[in-house]
Amino acid sequence: MNNNSLKLKLKAVDLYPEIMNIYGDRGNILYFKYRASLYGINVDIKSSTIGEKIDINKTDIMFIGGGQDSEQALIYKDLTINKKNELKDAKDAGKIMLSICGGYQLLLNYYKAADNKIIEGISIFSGHTIAEPEKPRLTGNIASIFGDIIIVGFENHGGRTYLSESQQSFGKVLAGYGNNGADKSEGAVANNFYGTYMHGSILPKNFIFCDMLIDTAVKNKYKIGLDDITAKNNINIDNNFEINARKDIKDLQKIIGKTI
Repeated sequence: MNNNSLKLKLKAVDLYPEIMNIYGDRGNILYFKYRASLYGINVDIKSSTIGEKIDINKTDIMFIGGGQDSEQALIYKDLTINKKNELKDAKDAGKIMLSICGGYQLLLNYYKAADNKIIEGISIFSGHTIAEPEKPRLTGNIASIFGDIIIVGFENHGGRTYLSESQQSFGKVLAGYGNNGADKSEGAVANNFYGTYMHGSILPKNFIFCDMLIDTAVKNKYKIGLDDITAKNNINIDNNFEINARKDIKDLQKIIGKTI
């Protein structure tokens, strides 16, 4: 590998990592850093917690994980007061964000908790979530189609999300439940902001999607893509471990009827 590629650096921000990290969602930012390093790209990870602003001009990608109702209640005021405007500006500027489960819900218009309390979201995505404790949780392996990519993960949520008619979903459910178990929608996407119910963590299980995020980030910052970097530096990445890990999700393959 040509050492020139090592000059490429990305800045990643992990939002509320000490609070929103249910089911090991921090694995997403760690895998993003690892995967980028295979292309000679250094990723500097910073955290932003309660009371801290985000410097969007110095940020390329952001992550927020999942949390229970109690964790969402801890952060939603800070999210709306200290980070809402910055995140909306980031979305409009083409920056990247990956939000998981409870973090995704807070990027919608609102979340109605089991006690009927309304937790205001920041309206990055158009839709809302309702906790429905009288209904069974939506739990298990999940696969959805995003463009020509099959995305896989694990979902475990009691809240059901309903997108507005104008809001694009992140994917169409092939197996599992997705946003609400009824309309086949999974997650939401707005520009380069992605919301999803997939834990797993999602990025280690979906290296092609992870590469897509890295590609977008370096194009935003350096006006070159992973194809350019790979060709220039003669990079050849062995993806067999990631491919075989996906093949191990037997129940999804059986339902979908093809290799994922």
